[in-house]
Amino acid sequence: MSASSKPPILNLVLLALAISALSVALIAYKSKKPLRTLPYLGSSTLDSSLVNGKYQVDTVYHKVLDFKLTDQFGQTVTLDTFKNKVFVANFFFAQCPGICKRMNSLLETATKKFKDNPSIKFVSYTVDPLRDSVPVLLYYAKMHDAVPYQWYFLTGDKDEIYRLARKSYYAAVDDSAGVSFVHTQNMALVDMKGHIRGIYSGTDSTEINKMIVDINLLLQEENQTR
Repeated sequence: MSASSKPPILNLVLLALAISALSVALIAYKSKKPLRTLPYLGSSTLDSSLVNGKYQVDTVYHKVLDFKLTDQFGQTVTLDTFKNKVFVANFFFAQCPGICKRMNSLLETATKKFKDNPSIKFVSYTVDPLRDSVPVLLYYAKMHDAVPYQWYFLTGDKDEIYRLARKSYYAAVDDSAGVSFVHTQNMALVDMKGHIRGIYSGTDSTEINKMIVDINLLLQEENQTR
């Protein structure tokens, strides 16, 4: 027997291992299970309920608050607009010369990755609603080649928007000198039940690429729970 040849029993073992590995890979592919599960961000509480005579304790995770605002087409938008949708939310204002321009340029790149997927939406809240009227937002949306009813630019009551920034997305709000202003470059990834599952720096292309990966992971997770 030459040094390069293998005993028949070894060949059979190697073949069996190869078939086993292929079977596992095939099962994993067909199940489409996510490689990892995204965390739930924000506060959480424990809720107990009586089920079949036994108390069960469940963790209740933070959810974004409902709202009633207006999009770039002058139509009313509420949280229910994004029911059973995964969405990305951020804050900006049209006159912002610095981070907003880069942030929404990177977000534009992300929207194009999901332009044919109706389960993914993008929501940009203006923090300067007095100046960012419906026509201003429509022009801004066109500048970023926003697909209608996929990428929403929202304006409305300032107090409501700032309440969302504080309470829903944990955005920093500066109340100095008697003037409130939201300071955040972060984007939030929200699942179909309204839970925040990821926070990303909107001016960092590496973070945006991570967000794109996480959106796909979240979609796989949602498909598993349906």
